[in-house]
Amino acid sequence: MNDNNKTLATPWYREMTAYHWIVFVICSLGWAFDCMGQHLFTGTRTMALAELLQLESTSDQTLNYAALATSLMMIGWATGGIIFGVIGDKFGRAKTMFYTILIYSLLTGINAFSVTLWDFLLVRFLCGVGIGGQFAIGASLLAESVPEKARPHVSGLMQVISGFANVGSALVIMGFTQLGAMDMLPMTSWRCIFVFGSLPAILSYFVWKYLKEPETWQASIKEGRQKVGSVRELFTEPTLRKHVVLGMIMAATGVIGTWGIGLFSMELSGKVFQKIATESPEYRQVIQEVLAKHGLAPDAEKDASPEIQAEIKESTKKIVNDIVGWWRGCNLLLFNIGAMAGMYGITLGAIYWGRRVTFTLFKTGCIISTAATFLFLNDAKTLFLLVPPMGFFLMSMFGGYTVYFPELFPTRLRSTGVSFCYNVGRYIAAFGPLMYSGLTLAFAGFATQTDATLPARYAGVAMCSVFIIGIAAVWLLPETKGKPLPE
Repeated sequence: MNDNNKTLATPWYREMTAYHWIVFVICSLGWAFDCMGQHLFTGTRTMALAELLQLESTSDQTLNYAALATSLMMIGWATGGIIFGVIGDKFGRAKTMFYTILIYSLLTGINAFSVTLWDFLLVRFLCGVGIGGQFAIGASLLAESVPEKARPHVSGLMQVISGFANVGSALVIMGFTQLGAMDMLPMTSWRCIFVFGSLPAILSYFVWKYLKEPETWQASIKEGRQKVGSVRELFTEPTLRKHVVLGMIMAATGVIGTWGIGLFSMELSGKVFQKIATESPEYRQVIQEVLAKHGLAPDAEKDASPEIQAEIKESTKKIVNDIVGWWRGCNLLLFNIGAMAGMYGITLGAIYWGRRVTFTLFKTGCIISTAATFLFLNDAKTLFLLVPPMGFFLMSMFGGYTVYFPELFPTRLRSTGVSFCYNVGRYIAAFGPLMYSGLTLAFAGFATQTDATLPARYAGVAMCSVFIIGIAAVWLLPETKGKPLPE
């Protein structure tokens, strides 16, 4: 057997040295903790805003502010991603990763001490700046550091590990919510969750101590720093301009799909389980205790004075918020269990079927699974049945981007190009949550006394059309299966 045949027969992981595995572990944890912070916010945003605004977590006003907070964080993502992408090309991947991890971790902890809506929103935006820088830096550093044969595998696995962190974030939310319901926390559950989210700052020490800059990046620097990270070249060279514009469109459809549609399934499930909460024995018991205190019969709720009804509403608020919060955490858990399989599934598809066919199949799955979830999620059974497939397809996109985007740009522009694809896509996608909120208002007339969730359902289904744009974009980009990274 000649050397070429031996190379082909060698499993990809046999080509990985100890240092390659160190790079893989640190880059994967950096991105995993980044994703965990995002999902800790997603799972607690309505709880936090309800407390800061003194509203119910399921009220339309709270949900509208949740959409605003999400959009502002996404704008921060985009801003930080572009800034740190250029910095990563000019000054080094490892150095830049150190700072992005510190920013998103420490600001997550600071968010725990918000006292008004406005400082909560400001810190969310600034936290997004750090979150946005991590993806392009980690994806570029990993792609440039490992052997060519191992690159698509470890890139996909980096996303799979982020799925474990997302599952962990759901368990953290459910655990702290339960402890809060038992009055076992020093402050409200969402504040404790954000404090927990600051722990990844410890990882920055290992980035500083163990990671070095890739040899390909060092070579590009020797050729001239002015050529590295050039935004001008990225948009003036025709092929690169085509790649970055279409990459932005692809990324935007994926981010809108996840943050503007899929993760709002938690708000939908909140409304579904709010109704279930009002039928629970605990809820009825609190109502009867309030009525008894005022000398009223157990069935006299409708005849009670406005003052007593307001007291009932205030007394039952915690029960509803605790039950709804737990089921939202369950929604997030199921979503991310599906996501782990999806992110590695798209990696295998990209390796064996090619990038374009795989993205087409998975984006079609996004349309079907998301529309089904928003139309048919009605109880615990349908939650367990529908949410995992939706997570599988929606979150698979990010596994695909990790494999595909670094293959579209040369070394001197890789971090910048990936950043523009992913983060300008976020600028576009920042309108997704607001669009969803606007469509929910537009469909408000469809709500009925027996089902107040119909506007949210129809809005989610209508927004699934964005995936068609993503399918069109990928067929205008090159097929990179089996090709080396451009130099």
